[in-house]
Amino acid sequence: MAIKSVLLGILAALFFSLTFLLNEINLHAAGDWVWVSTLRYLWMLPMIAMLAYVPQVKANFRKVWLAIKDAPFYWLLWSNVCFVLFYVPLTWAAQFLPGWLVSSLWQLTIIFGVLTTPLMKVTDSSGVSHRLQIPRNKLKWMVIIIVGIAMTTIQTTGFAGFNHKFWFAVVAILIAAICYPLGNRQIGVRYADFNGLEKVFGMLIATYPTFILLAIIGYLRSGLPNHTTLLSTFTVALSSGVIATVLFFQATAMAARNMEVLATVEATQSFEVIFTVLLGVLFLNHALPTHIQLLGLLVMILGIVGINLTRKRRY
Repeated sequence: MAIKSVLLGILAALFFSLTFLLNEINLHAAGDWVWVSTLRYLWMLPMIAMLAYVPQVKANFRKVWLAIKDAPFYWLLWSNVCFVLFYVPLTWAAQFLPGWLVSSLWQLTIIFGVLTTPLMKVTDSSGVSHRLQIPRNKLKWMVIIIVGIAMTTIQTTGFAGFNHKFWFAVVAILIAAICYPLGNRQIGVRYADFNGLEKVFGMLIATYPTFILLAIIGYLRSGLPNHTTLLSTFTVALSSGVIATVLFFQATAMAARNMEVLATVEATQSFEVIFTVLLGVLFLNHALPTHIQLLGLLVMILGIVGINLTRKRRY
């Protein structure tokens, strides 16, 4: 089960990486960041809803509706934290940073995913509720991943000098990196019996009013979206929004009761930066990373391997 959930996480990372490339293309083609961040989720709901008619898809959307009806504020709060406060800042930051750098900084979500563990409570088989602990045997590998991320970003323009757009973009990515795992875990632990598709559907329902409001703001800012924005956001919605999100949420749902395995699944998102660099070189004519940046990628991979090889220990 642990190996399967990790492999699903890596596959999800491949589809997630398309987000950074397509957003870079879109925003450089005069796309409005509000539309770019909004249309992905507006496209996603009908896509997810259509999956309900596929016989091979196992999802009980009625169960999701009942869960939302039973705890509407909980769904509204944590779904908006996970989706809105993740993707809106990430898209805004993409105006000022190349896709591979956004992807690299985004890997900080691994660290914040682990650090948010004590905020979670679970109920054991005896009915006793207790707060979860940080899996300390993984912390050293988290530090190695941070070092790898730093090595991939330290030579970029804007890092050495005080470029306010660069640093505001970094802060925006930090917000996204905190909110995504926090919202995902809050929904995942409370609804551990939901599969990935059911979780995504419920969170889309809960956030749709917010994205409709953002669409109105986008229209007031720049009018209707252009064809490039419509096409690229549709592709992002399908690849990253539906395929990758369902795969990743399914992986985290499989590991929801084991925080150490869950931390490992979340760590597979580091593969996004590897895929983004390779795809950027192949399709966007990006320059190859410098020696230090390549070394940073290798250090990051070392951290990922270390997390996966770390065995469960009691503290």
